[in-house]
Amino acid sequence: MFSGRTTTTISSPAHGPLDYNSLRPSFATLAPLFGLTMISLLPIGVGALFVYWAMPLSTGLQLISAVFGGLLVLAGARFFWPLSADIPDAIKQYHAMVYAWHSAELDKYQSSDGMITAQQMSEWSYTERDMRHVALAALWLILEQPRSLSIERLTKGPMQLNIGHRAFKLVDMTQDGAAGFLDLCARAGVISGRGPRAAGTIAILDSRQAALKILSEASRNPAMFGSDGDGN
Repeated sequence: MFSGRTTTTISSPAHGPLDYNSLRPSFATLAPLFGLTMISLLPIGVGALFVYWAMPLSTGLQLISAVFGGLLVLAGARFFWPLSADIPDAIKQYHAMVYAWHSAELDKYQSSDGMITAQQMSEWSYTERDMRHVALAALWLILEQPRSLSIERLTKGPMQLNIGHRAFKLVDMTQDGAAGFLDLCARAGVISGRGPRAAGTIAILDSRQAALKILSEASRNPAMFGSDGDGN
C-alpha cells in the first residue's frame, strides 16, 4: 500500500571535488624550492671563478681548472633550470585549475539561470524504478486502451481507475515520468517512432499484450525496487 509520503529533491551546483587550499602554493612549499634554487647558483658561481682563474690556458693545471669549473657550471645549471621553473609553474597550474573549475561552475549556473531546482515527488508519482508504478500504469493501459500516447496525454491528469460513477487514483505522471514511461514503451516495442521530440505511435493494439511487454521490459531494470517485497 502506498503511504503517501512526499520527498523533495533539491539540486544546486556542486562544490569543487578538490580542496583548493591543500593545492595552493604556500610559503612552506615554495620556500624550500626557492632555497634550493639559490643553492644551485653556488656551484655555477664557483665554477665560473675556476674558469676565470684558469685563463689563459697556458698550462695543464689551468686546463684542468677550466674543465673542473665548466663541469661545476654545467651541474649547477642542470639543477637551477628545473628548480627555477617549478615555482612559477606551480603557481600557474594552481590558478589555471581554479579558473577552469570556476568556469565550469559559471556555465552550470548560467544554464540553470542561477536557480536552485526543487522537485517534489510523492509515492503517487510514477517512477520506472518501482514495479508497483509500472504495474499500475500497465493496468491503466489495459483498461483505458488509449489510441495514442504522449506526454501531454499522460500528464493531463492522474491515471484513474473508473468503476461505475467513481474514479480511483492510480498514479500521477510528471513530465519526466511520462517521458520515461514512453521510453519504456518504446523499448518494449509497444510504440514505434519514439524520438527526442516525437511521442511515437502505438504499435501493439492488444492492450493486454502491450502491458505484459511493458512489465517484462521494466523487470530488466537493475535499479528496480519494490518487486521483491522491499517496498512499503
